[in-house]
Amino acid sequence: MYKPRFDITPELLRLVTEATELRAWINSAVVDVSWLPILQQETVARLAHSSTAIEGNPLTLPEVEALARGEEISTKPKDRQEILNALAAMKWIWGRKEGAPVMESDLLRLHQILTRKVLPDEQSGHYKTRQNRVINHRGITVYTPPPPDKAQGLTLELLKWLNSRESKVLHPIIAGAIAHHRLVSIHPFSDGNGRISRALAIWLSFSRGFDTHHLFALDEFFEQDRQRYYQKIQQARDLDDDLSYWLEYVAEGVVETLNRVKERILGLCISLKAPHMVLTKRQEDILRFLRDRGRVKSPDIEKALSLTRARVGQIIKPLVDVGLVVREGQTRATTYRLP
Repeated sequence: MYKPRFDITPELLRLVTEATELRAWINSAVVDVSWLPILQQETVARLAHSSTAIEGNPLTLPEVEALARGEEISTKPKDRQEILNALAAMKWIWGRKEGAPVMESDLLRLHQILTRKVLPDEQSGHYKTRQNRVINHRGITVYTPPPPDKAQGLTLELLKWLNSRESKVLHPIIAGAIAHHRLVSIHPFSDGNGRISRALAIWLSFSRGFDTHHLFALDEFFEQDRQRYYQKIQQARDLDDDLSYWLEYVAEGVVETLNRVKERILGLCISLKAPHMVLTKRQEDILRFLRDRGRVKSPDIEKALSLTRARVGQIIKPLVDVGLVVREGQTRATTYRLP
């Protein structure tokens, strides 16, 4: 059976502890708030964008957000389908039962969702039949995965370990990072190996109780410095699959990602006692601007957010009506501030 090699270093322990504390803060901060679904929708769009961008999808985050809202955009069908598949994969993962084992059929189904209409039917949701390789941006082979006849056996060994007691007593960050690295190293499919490896890690975090109301977009951390991401994966291989440094890297990403979520929540600057309302992205922007600038006039908002005076009025009026923003004065002398 597969048995990962790693050490629980002091740095890894520190990072996991910090991540656990951040998760607890986030979960308590967003209990029963009406704007949570908006943040969740944005998170799934950011996950779809970052995970596909790592693999070369050219769509921007605003374009991905438009697709997530069901809008049509002008782009290549393959690029569009990759995003739709990634969005569907997150919905599938978050619909799974917490604590359920990871079965081979489920993993193949997840690959099928991620590669639907992108790969031929005989490759989508099926193990590879030809040798593949990992190449860098110069076209040079940097890693040759196990051959096709080993793909299923090695994957089953990984799943057996994931469902074992040895795996389940590990912190979800550690178990997810191990699964991520091992599956991407097995490279069991003809394509989509990076996407399904990162999705498996998300799946494990959710299944083992480390979800944060679906506000957790770790793939953004990997995407912001792709070169480092690839280097860390290869570093563990060069160290005879000692995953210690890889685990520290992933835990660092979890802490950075959760800190961003915490700052986002704090940045909304909304009292839980305020009347419930569903905030738009522009309303969030205005609340952050008021938090940072204090008392401002409409022209200040217009300039900062590239909006017309009429549009600012439309966006800010609901905030004033429910008491989230205080309006003082009349006409062009009107100022706005937080309560």
